[in-house]
Amino acid sequence: MSSTPNSAVEAESVASNVAKPERMLAGFPWVSAIVLYTLSWGWSLLRPNTLYWDDWSTFWQKDFGEILSIVKPYGAPPWSKLIESVLIQLGVWIATTSTFVIFFATGLILYAILQMLPIESQNQKRLTVLVFLIAPVNHARVSLIVFDYTTSYFLFYLGWFVLVRYRSVKGFVLACVTLFLSFKTHSLLFFVLLPFLHFAWLNKTELCDFKKLNRRHLQIVLIVIMPLAYLIARSLFWPLADVWKNYHRIYLYGNRIIRMTALFVPFLLCSGWYVLRVRLKEFVSRSLLVLACGLGCVALALFPYYLSGNLAEFRTPFEFRDDWRSRHLLLVPLGVALSAVGLNELLKWRGKNIVVSAVLVISVALNMFWGSQYFLQSHKQEQLVELFKTTKDKVEIASVEDQTMRFNGRESTFRSYELDGFMKLADIPTDRPGCEALPSGSALTLKSDTSYLQALVTRDLGLYFEVKPCSEVLAQNN
Repeated sequence: MSSTPNSAVEAESVASNVAKPERMLAGFPWVSAIVLYTLSWGWSLLRPNTLYWDDWSTFWQKDFGEILSIVKPYGAPPWSKLIESVLIQLGVWIATTSTFVIFFATGLILYAILQMLPIESQNQKRLTVLVFLIAPVNHARVSLIVFDYTTSYFLFYLGWFVLVRYRSVKGFVLACVTLFLSFKTHSLLFFVLLPFLHFAWLNKTELCDFKKLNRRHLQIVLIVIMPLAYLIARSLFWPLADVWKNYHRIYLYGNRIIRMTALFVPFLLCSGWYVLRVRLKEFVSRSLLVLACGLGCVALALFPYYLSGNLAEFRTPFEFRDDWRSRHLLLVPLGVALSAVGLNELLKWRGKNIVVSAVLVISVALNMFWGSQYFLQSHKQEQLVELFKTTKDKVEIASVEDQTMRFNGRESTFRSYELDGFMKLADIPTDRPGCEALPSGSALTLKSDTSYLQALVTRDLGLYFEVKPCSEVLAQNN
C-alpha cells in the first residue's frame, strides 16, 4: 500500500481543494488524452456518414417533423432528439463528429470536477480522466440513435460541475436546469446521487447547522425532488404510449433482486473495511476510499439497467459480442476509472502504475479492434446493397440470413428495418415473408470466404449470396 502523505487520512479544507477558474484544467494530460482518445474512438471519423442499427428506422429519409413524431410515443421529453433532428438534415457526419468532440469535452469537465475532491492526488486525477475517456464501453455511440444519450451525458457532467463550482443562486439555478435536461436519459435519475453527495459534502458545515434553516437546506431539498419532479412532468406532459409501457416497466423477482443486491456487495465490503480501519485509528490508504467510490459508482451506473431488465438477463454486462447493448454501460466509465486508479495505488510496485497501464493498453486495443469492426460494417452495408442489386429480376427473395457477423460491430445482427433500407437502396422489393409463405421463392444466406484481417486490409469483404430454393428448404425442414 502507498504510504505517501496524499494516501494517508488527513483533514483537508474545502478551500484547499477548489481550484481557481483559470487553474481548473491545469495539469490536464493533453497529449496522452488526445493520442489515446483518438486511437480509441477516431475510427468513427473514418466513415462518418454511415447509418447503423435503429438509425434506419428513425432517421433515414425522415424530415425534422417525422423524427419528432416517431419518438413521441417513447415517453421522450420535448427537448429529446431536437439536436440530432437538426444535425441529420445537415449531414450524418456532423452528428458523428459532434459525438467524438462531446465525449472528450465531458472528460475535461470531469477533470475540473475532480479538482474539487480531496480523495485523489493530482497524478491520480490525471490517470482517472485518461481511463474515463477510453474505457471500452458504449461503442453504440457510433449510432445516431444514441446521440440523445451523448448529449444527456454531457449535460449531466456540466450540471454537476456548475453545481459544485459556483455558490451563487444563479449558478445553482443553472445547474438544476442543466441536470433536469439531462434526465431525458432516465438512468441519470439515479446517477444524480453523485452530484447530490458532492454538493452536500462541500456544504456540510451549513447543512449540519440545524438551529436555523438556511439557503443550503432549501437547495439540498430541491436537488432531492428534481428526479421526482421530472417523473411527474413526464406522466403529465409526455407520457408513454401503451405499446411502450412494458418496455419501461419494472419487474422485481428473486433472481433479479439478488443480482441488483450483488452489484453493491464489493462497494459495501471495501467501504466497510475502510471505515473499520479509520475507527480503529489504524493506517489506511486513501486509495482504498478511491477504490470504494469507484465500485459504488459502477454499481449505481448499472443499477437502473438491471432494475428495468435491460441487463438482468445477461450473466455479465461486459460481453465481447455485445450487439448494441453497450449503450446500457453509458455511465460506467467513471466507476471503472476510479476503481482502476484506486487499485493501481494499492498495488503499486516500485512506483509503477501497473494496473492503470494495463487498463489503458487493454482499453485501447479493444477499442481499436471493435472500431475496425464498425469500419468494416460500414463497407459491408455498401457492398451488400450492390449485392442486392445483382438479385434484381433474378431471384424472388423469401428470406435473408447473415452469416458474416464477424464484419459487424460487436458482432451485432441486422434488424429487419436495416435490411429494408439496404433493399430499398438496391431498388428491389423488401417483402421477405419466409419460405412457408412463399414456397416459389428462394432463401438467401449472406456468406464470405474472406478472413477478417484480409477484409480489413483490402476493404473487400468478398460477400456473396448462397441461394437455396424454398422447395429444398421446406423439404429439408420436413
